[in-house]
Amino acid sequence: MQEELSEALGQDVKRLELLQQGQIGDIYMARVEDQRYVVKTSEEKEKLAIEAHMLKDLYESKIRVPNVILSKGSFLVLEHIETMDQDKTTQEREAAKLLSRLHSVTNESRMYGYYYDTTIGPFPQKNEQTQYNWTLFLGQMRIMPMARHCYDKGKVPKEMVDRLEGLCRDLYQRIDMRTIYPSLLHGDVWSGNILFEREGACLIDPAIYYGDKEMELAFIRLFGTFGELFFNTYQEIHPLSDDFYESKELIYQIYPLLVHVALYGGSYIGALERTLKRLKI
Repeated sequence: MQEELSEALGQDVKRLELLQQGQIGDIYMARVEDQRYVVKTSEEKEKLAIEAHMLKDLYESKIRVPNVILSKGSFLVLEHIETMDQDKTTQEREAAKLLSRLHSVTNESRMYGYYYDTTIGPFPQKNEQTQYNWTLFLGQMRIMPMARHCYDKGKVPKEMVDRLEGLCRDLYQRIDMRTIYPSLLHGDVWSGNILFEREGACLIDPAIYYGDKEMELAFIRLFGTFGELFFNTYQEIHPLSDDFYESKELIYQIYPLLVHVALYGGSYIGALERTLKRLKI
């Protein structure tokens, strides 16, 4: 593999160290002359190509992400981000500034979805950009496809899928869409996907699409990624909607919970059930 990577890069890879096993393949640190690169590998070549495309799109929107050095076949070679220890206060402020900028990016068509299908972890994300209706997109392109996947894999019962279907039919009655517009979302913000370097925060492993920016915030609240200072700083640019805590937060946590049910099952099934009960579904 080291020789193959050297040939693809056109540079001699001096050393290759396994960093971790990713969700679609192994991730390595490559040492080339006086530089280091992060190398993602996978037999699912199309998913690596999609990740490269997403990172380039974020970069073009002036959002800090690793530069794509090479995207070729079973290799995705990325800039290595030199992280540094920062106190929690600095991290929360920098993360809020970066995500505020990201959520200020919209599209000319004012449509939800994206220009191509993306991925979240090992799963595809359908992004038919035909929806001006946010709740229709959320139900048809996010919640129900993942719910059916979980059912097909034996992770959730049919009864739960039926309840989710009922929720998706009525989303327009539960969410006030008058102030929602398409914002560019990272789609998978948790502590492992945001790095801190000298210049600020950097996002990795995107799952992008255009949606209600508060989808991202509900995800952050679900896993306690950031706290009060983050939300106070973020709201200097994007004040929260009146119905965020009352209804949107729980509804928007259903999709990431389903993704985690599909990945890990276990306690996430119980968390999903509790969320549905709180929503009286």
